[in-house]
Amino acid sequence: MWSPDAAARRNPDGQSRFSVARRRMPAFGSLYVPGSMSSRAETKKAAREARLRAEREEAERQRRQRIWSLAGGAALLAALVVVVLILVSAGGSSDEEASGEVAQFDGIPQKGIELGDPEAPVTLVEFADPQCPFCKEYTTEDLPPLVEDYVAGGDLRMELQLLTFIGPDSESIARAALAAGEQDLMWQFMDVAYARQGVENSGYADEEFIDGVAEAAGVDVDQMNEQGGTEAVTRKLEEAQAAATDAGINSTPSFLVGPTGGKLLPAQQEGLADAIDQALADSQ
Repeated sequence: MWSPDAAARRNPDGQSRFSVARRRMPAFGSLYVPGSMSSRAETKKAAREARLRAEREEAERQRRQRIWSLAGGAALLAALVVVVLILVSAGGSSDEEASGEVAQFDGIPQKGIELGDPEAPVTLVEFADPQCPFCKEYTTEDLPPLVEDYVAGGDLRMELQLLTFIGPDSESIARAALAAGEQDLMWQFMDVAYARQGVENSGYADEEFIDGVAEAAGVDVDQMNEQGGTEAVTRKLEEAQAAATDAGINSTPSFLVGPTGGKLLPAQQEGLADAIDQALADSQ
């Protein structure tokens, strides 16, 4: 352990080891070499300038990074806005199309699954699954001219047999549609349901979806919900499946056309008008 006495013993003149070391440190003047002060000043100046330059470069780098970040954020925001506008536009377009097509049924007799004058000479039966995208295509593209050209004039009556083989969403929609049929609004309900059709078996046909479809179709939602789970609706689903089995139906949409009360024959979607015309001619 260090002590003044020990230091004195090591230094005969009585001065501590540390004071000797301080004294032995050379005086500043003894290190002077002509030009050395200038060299140090220049070195410090160069170091300072290098530091300032590095700081400026770092500041500029951060500034550019902020600009790119802002630009990237703005671009992302703009892209999101475009996507939202597209989705809103698409949704609005579907709803507008549905509301426009629902009006096609105005003034046409309707009872349960049936559309048109029950005394019409020709009958067309459609077998469809609510989740079937091809059934949606038929409903939005092919059905309107058939309603206008044949049903509205009393030449054709239609039946819509709903199948549920695709999945649970099919049954949820079908039950609601058949319940809407108790209010003679099944065709309006299915028109809107197809216009808003979601991804198969994604669970999209929840309570909010079905109630929204019903409201758009003019259906009493409370009454529909009360009747959707009844035995009467279950029997209608079973009857539709039995009719499909008897007719050898194995895909949707499928169609039968023929004289009302007579034998109905399979018909292709693209040839429905021709099949109806032929049945009308045969009924004369």
